[in-house]
Amino acid sequence: MSRLALLARSLEARTVAVLLLAILTVHGGALLLYRQSAAAAADDAFARQVANQLTLAREAVLRRPSSERDAEAKALSSPHFELGWSKTSPLRQDQAGDPAMWSLRSRMVASEPSLGPGLALAMGGGGEAIHEEDLAGALALVDGSFLTFHSAHAPSLARLGSWAYLATAMAILVGVAAVVLIHRIAGPLRDLTRATGEIGHGKVVPVREAGPDETREIARALNAMQERIHRLVTERTQALAAVSHDLRTPIARLRLRLDGLPEGQEFRGMGSDLDEMQAMVDSTLAYLRGDADPEPRQVTNVASILMSIADASSDAGRDVSYTGPGRALATVRPVALRRALDNVVDNAVRYGTRACVSLAVDVGELLLTVEDDGPGIAPDEVAKAFEPFTRLEASRNRNTGGTGLGLTIARRIVEAEGGRIVLGNRAEGGLRVQISLPRSNR
Repeated sequence: MSRLALLARSLEARTVAVLLLAILTVHGGALLLYRQSAAAAADDAFARQVANQLTLAREAVLRRPSSERDAEAKALSSPHFELGWSKTSPLRQDQAGDPAMWSLRSRMVASEPSLGPGLALAMGGGGEAIHEEDLAGALALVDGSFLTFHSAHAPSLARLGSWAYLATAMAILVGVAAVVLIHRIAGPLRDLTRATGEIGHGKVVPVREAGPDETREIARALNAMQERIHRLVTERTQALAAVSHDLRTPIARLRLRLDGLPEGQEFRGMGSDLDEMQAMVDSTLAYLRGDADPEPRQVTNVASILMSIADASSDAGRDVSYTGPGRALATVRPVALRRALDNVVDNAVRYGTRACVSLAVDVGELLLTVEDDGPGIAPDEVAKAFEPFTRLEASRNRNTGGTGLGLTIARRIVEAEGGRIVLGNRAEGGLRVQISLPRSNR
């Protein structure tokens, strides 16, 4: 999943989105109401102006004889308000009753009631496209003639005032401040998420108690829980480690007593049992040491470790081969890494007849592969192979021994180095263990 998708699913991103949407909705609604009110005010002002001019022009035209009325009306005209006189109405019947003009006509009549029912309005004039938004009209006079007029008219296009731009700037500032505030409030939650991801790897991770009261309470409870769990695990681990360590003494005494017995089948059987007990004690102690291993990391030739493991196994009579370069450097804990690789190779030769070890160098990481020709592992039991003290008897020989800690220790060591270990069955039979290690680990 991409980082952008993860961000979109976060509580902070969704809170910011809801808040910004609310701000935009309120601000947009305020601007719309302002524009409507401004348009209504512009319509009222326009209606009063036209009604006043018509009233004055009507009185002036009626004082003139018919032959001079048109000239008098034109003399009262202005560049944006043209007046005229006609014996007949210039508006067609369908234009005279235009419903779109009723609102403006009612405003004009309300401003000058004397205009009365003789006022007719229509949009457009002059027969040209440029005049389609202009206002044309006719006012019936008492003698049956008409005072005509034509005016530029755009009452619904009220411009936003300077306060609207100031309000927009304030809305933007409020939105930015809200985003910053939510980011600061979500900071303790991010710290809490990071801390919970680090919990469970051996050490107590103190969680910063900051932010709102609810976040502080969660952090405080998490810190207390960590202390209790860490104390309990430490006590149990120390007890088990002490028992495992103390078992070395009776095992050593049994070996001394065994040396005094005559060799035979019972002698070899008892010796094998003691070897298995010693292996169990060593594996358990290695497992319990876990992340407490104080070994420092250093630049190590991983290829050399693999070659030495293959050589030592071959000297012990095992069929182990190595394929890969003679030099492949990585920053690791060499002793711990050798223990992990020893466990993997030991599993391979224990449950198969041979082990093939290979190494490939990729950009930024090393790819290690260990293959055997054993029975493999059932796909639904691969995850169980890494569980401590678990032996997959259904797919492994019961008589091969082992404590069920080899792969558990190997995975813990590999993951501590920042790598990963994956199990898979080979198509031709056997198990394939793939390990990837970063070449640098800080």
